Amino acid sequence: MRMNNPVVEQVTSTGMTRSKEIAVVAFLIAIGAVLRMFSPAILGITPNFIIAMYCISILLLRPKLGAALGIGIVAGAISMIFSKSPIPYLNLFSEPAGALMCALLTYYLPEFSIKKYSFKPCLATFLGTLVSGGLYIILNFQLALHLPPAAMKAAFIGVVIPVALINMVMAQALYAPIRKYLFR
Repeated sequence: MRMNNPVVEQVTSTGMTRSKEIAVVAFLIAIGAVLRMFSPAILGITPNFIIAMYCISILLLRPKLGAALGIGIVAGAISMIFSKSPIPYLNLFSEPAGALMCALLTYYLPEFSIKKYSFKPCLATFLGTLVSGGLYIILNFQLALHLPPAAMKAAFIGVVIPVALINMVMAQALYAPIRKYLFR
């Protein structure tokens, strides 16, 4: 005899059960982790696909801010495993900040679309990546390594902005097909 668990089977505002939402987030973050692990550095920059994937999950599922923060914490923990930084635990601060930015934009940014094609994924992912990467740079360069502001600026321009652009394109390209598949 199967017992129904009202917490797991509760249908959310997206029409999915919580267990399916958790599975979607886990699956997307896992894809981001695999891509990050196996993608080669491009001009010395390793794209952070985990950010793109948690942004897509936030855009699709529209979690409350606490749940978005949880998604960011999980993403930060996973990012620590694949970080090439001397201080990988900083991801536990930067990824939740990026996830919160993405969630705030998801809720409060007016719909930016042409016909039925939304451009919110590219903007939310771009800004989420900038917040995550910017905070990471500040924490890493100013608080931990005590490097000059010029080094922080160079890292932001040379690493964070290109990664944000890569994530933006990736999230925009994947959002519609994933949404169509999940909500068919």
